[in-house]
Amino acid sequence: MILISVPSLNEHAYLPLLLEDLRMQSYTDFKLFVCVNNPDDWWRDEAKRSKCENNLRTIEYLRSVEGLSITVIDRSSPGLGWKEKQKGVGYARKELFEAIDKEASDNDIVISLDADTRIGQDYISSVRKLFFKNSKALLLANPYYHKLTGDDRIDRAILRYELYMRYYLLNLIKIRSPYSFTALGSAISFKTAGYRKISGITPREAGEDFYFVNRMRKAGNILTSNDECVYPSARESDRVPFGTGPAVTKGLAGDWESYPFYDQEAFSRIGETYRLLPELFRADVPTPVDGFISESFGTNIWVPLRKNFKTEKLFIRACHEKLDGLRILQILKYYHKGDSLQNFIRFSKEIGIGLKCGFSFENSTVEELDKIRNDYFQTESEKRKETDLP
Repeated sequence: MILISVPSLNEHAYLPLLLEDLRMQSYTDFKLFVCVNNPDDWWRDEAKRSKCENNLRTIEYLRSVEGLSITVIDRSSPGLGWKEKQKGVGYARKELFEAIDKEASDNDIVISLDADTRIGQDYISSVRKLFFKNSKALLLANPYYHKLTGDDRIDRAILRYELYMRYYLLNLIKIRSPYSFTALGSAISFKTAGYRKISGITPREAGEDFYFVNRMRKAGNILTSNDECVYPSARESDRVPFGTGPAVTKGLAGDWESYPFYDQEAFSRIGETYRLLPELFRADVPTPVDGFISESFGTNIWVPLRKNFKTEKLFIRACHEKLDGLRILQILKYYHKGDSLQNFIRFSKEIGIGLKCGFSFENSTVEELDKIRNDYFQTESEKRKETDLP
């Protein structure tokens, strides 16, 4: 069975477009679950009340839809919204996943989308085939591609953000990191068995998709390659503290401090540490990330890992779980020296992507940035396929 999960907040204008995409799917045996949600106190906030009213129109619309199997979870109506600290898309995803889990068997597939996402007619079919072909995979972190809006300012911001994400992933693939994935809540699918293996998703105001995929990767194999893309929205948003929407909003203000192109040397430190793991199983040796480890953990992490994991294979796996996707990001921040633009220029040259002399994001046209984005997308697509090979 295929079960589709969609959180929705203030999406009355966009959700019908996704439902039209679902109607056009070549594989049609699926059930749709939509959680329409907002904090309950928004009903008493004049600045937020219009979003609650938008949600009620969405609920009415969903209940009128014919020809699709839809379960509507109302976490929006007065008295049913999120209470106190419960807020954000992470709580909506947990509500959805838990409702789906009650109906699903271990071999069922959950496809996570967002209400403003678009998909091609073969997307559901492609996800189903990938899990059938790779029966041991727990999760798919699907390729994505932001379609441009025609608004020059927004398009510039989304292209800059997308290049940041693709640069990050390609460098993780280069150092053969087990955490070479991009986690977008609108572009992940997973086996119910995997969800149960990690005891579900931990709700967060934002970033729940990253932590979820990070935990799934520790539990087993994940896939990252698919010929079918997901097309997330390139809209501004202040609904969550970080992610695509806030990145666009910050980018429009010229603030890219949270999304730098990290130093190549920092990625290399991680890659060299990976290569030293067999030696570390036998005895302590200096590593290029010792400064970070000392400051972050305050202790030698290798000694207890050697004590608890008696074979080299188990030791290496435990090391990767210790230095997981979150730690990788922290290491990169720790060793980042700040010349973000030059890092991007050097790496683009390294992977064969040409940039004009004196390149900068500010002085390039949208068309030029889109060409670079497409080159990065093509390179990343090829590398994803190599990564997913048995």
